Amino acid sequence: MRVGKTALSKLTRLYQHFLIARPMLAALGLSFAFFAILSLYSELVFRLFSGVGTIGFLHTMFFRLLGMALLTLIIFTVPKMAAFVIAETGIVFFSLLYIAQLLYNRMFHEFFSIDKIATGAAAISQFSEVLFATIGENAVATALLLLPVAAPILLLKAPFSSLNRSLINKYLLPILNTRLALKYVGLPIVLLITWHFLLLIPIVQNPYSELAQRYGQGEEGRVSSVREVGLGITLELDLLSHFIDAKTLPLANQLPPPSVIFEPQITAATPIKDVEDIPEQAPIPEWLGKVNGFDIDFDALIERDASNNKLVQLHKYFSSLEPSEQNEHTGIFTGYNLITVCAEAYSLYVIDQLRTPTLYMMQNDGISFLNFYSIYGAGTIGGELSLITGLFPRGGESWCRDAAKTYLPFSLAAQFNRLGIQPYAYHSGSYTYYDRHKMFPALGFIYKARNHGLEIKTPDWHVSDQEMIELSITDYVEDDLFYAHYMTLSGHSPYSFGGNPLSKKNQEAVADLPYSTKIKAYLACQIELEHAMKYLLEQLEEAGVAERTLIVLATDHYPYGLTKEEISELAGHTVDPAFELYQSSCIIYAKGMQPEVVQAPSFVPDIVPTISNLLGLDFDSRFFVGRDIFSAAPALVFLDTGFITAAGVYNRNRGSFIPNEGVETPKEYRESVQSIIDAKKSAVSQMIKLDYFTQIRDILGY
Repeated sequence: MRVGKTALSKLTRLYQHFLIARPMLAALGLSFAFFAILSLYSELVFRLFSGVGTIGFLHTMFFRLLGMALLTLIIFTVPKMAAFVIAETGIVFFSLLYIAQLLYNRMFHEFFSIDKIATGAAAISQFSEVLFATIGENAVATALLLLPVAAPILLLKAPFSSLNRSLINKYLLPILNTRLALKYVGLPIVLLITWHFLLLIPIVQNPYSELAQRYGQGEEGRVSSVREVGLGITLELDLLSHFIDAKTLPLANQLPPPSVIFEPQITAATPIKDVEDIPEQAPIPEWLGKVNGFDIDFDALIERDASNNKLVQLHKYFSSLEPSEQNEHTGIFTGYNLITVCAEAYSLYVIDQLRTPTLYMMQNDGISFLNFYSIYGAGTIGGELSLITGLFPRGGESWCRDAAKTYLPFSLAAQFNRLGIQPYAYHSGSYTYYDRHKMFPALGFIYKARNHGLEIKTPDWHVSDQEMIELSITDYVEDDLFYAHYMTLSGHSPYSFGGNPLSKKNQEAVADLPYSTKIKAYLACQIELEHAMKYLLEQLEEAGVAERTLIVLATDHYPYGLTKEEISELAGHTVDPAFELYQSSCIIYAKGMQPEVVQAPSFVPDIVPTISNLLGLDFDSRFFVGRDIFSAAPALVFLDTGFITAAGVYNRNRGSFIPNEGVETPKEYRESVQSIIDAKKSAVSQMIKLDYFTQIRDILGY
């Protein structure tokens, strides 16, 4: 009987506590619901207008609801006015962040990182026309994303009917007047923060884990991350990565590559590998039996650096690789000058026999790549850096800046420096944008840009590529041997005849094309690249060096100033956004050379090892992410969206590997190739973090 009374007494006390706490719980619940609805609304609007879609929306809302719960608890521990200020400030901040990211995405089809904020002012200054045009085109989305800012004010200040006013007095004002002592909510706040970071830190520490890749991590771009976990968490992970060192992969233990990816697909003759393969009276080629690699005692390095596990991992990884064999293309351009051209937003659709006869000639009389891809997610500076160093950028601008500060002995500039040649780099745009004024001298170039060595006369930032070459070619064309690099600007958006004077200049040349106005404007401004190449070839011919100057032209990124629908219109069919969107063109040309077509899949990181082999330079192929495309090394192109090999295509969005017709692959094929890709990415990240080549400079001998 006494037990029953005791139990009843406890239940009574619990019920009394509940009655006391009920208004407080209601206040917390309603506030949480209010913030959750605003968060749900903003996320949906952002996803719909940015094109991210609703895949991963549940993951996103899980993290967002954690954040809303934390915000709710915090604002109930501070005075009413402070609570209102905190809530409104948070809403304003995230609304503006959503708008900024949406506009950036509409301009560049990517989302900016934390380090991009540092160049935000420069971007607004240089590309203000593009920005204002984008704001106008996305006015509806901008207005919708601003609505949450007004919600708290409207709720309290807007005129209401007497019924609504009574409801506010009955329900809302008690919530606003409710305050919680920190001693009651301090522990839940700490637990929520701890739980939040316990979820995020392992993802930053191991971006290649199954959990991290499920959340869209481990890639260069941020689209997959925003799609899977939302904008806020993507930026949080980005910020944490600046303070938490990612764990390295067991680089030397990646899965063995299946032999099928070692089948090169090029139109060149089958490489001669054995003396027996050579006709009886033919001279033995100098390259036969040689490799593009050095005799490095990695075992000695492993022993020397035994106390540094990360260095040891890299030593073991590189020692597990085989250097590529030299081939019939090795050194065929020995002693040639070199000019690299990173063409802004250039694409395979630019070339036309009538509209761009010089580019058409260079493509057909040189080495033409039929299955070539730009890299994804690193923007202009990432694409440019990859073109001249062979690196695969593992981040945004800050990563590229850090990479340029390290010793990169196999970059094109470093290789020419070792020959006693001073390379030059030119850009007709801002001298300081992307910190090029620091990066390029660090890479070994003499760097010149607008108003710093290049006295550009065009008042507008839309500068003709030809003007840049006119102002620079006398720097080097009379030298015995030279290397010059150009970053063009004429092909930059916006693409309109009213807002782009270079498009307007060439409007007549595209007037009869069967495309919409924006596409015509894109093709029109790219005609300036044609003029630049025509002038360049004329000057080389006049100087008598055209037949010993190798020109390499590739893009920095796909033309993201056009929508996917507009690119499909240009292509004449619906473009596959996973790979075809990034398919581009690469030209390697010298007057009088033997024309050749490369059918194998290739991408920008393949350019430096390929050029190094053609020029007969000393390099070690094991240290490159890409490959010499004329070697027997496996063809491998990888993007955020998946990978391409000689055997087929893996589309990450579809989650399936599709083999080429007539090709059979083993069950573990996708996992095996992915392990190779992950190891390459991890290796290049650690190379830069550890300044690896400085660590082994004594072994390399330079």
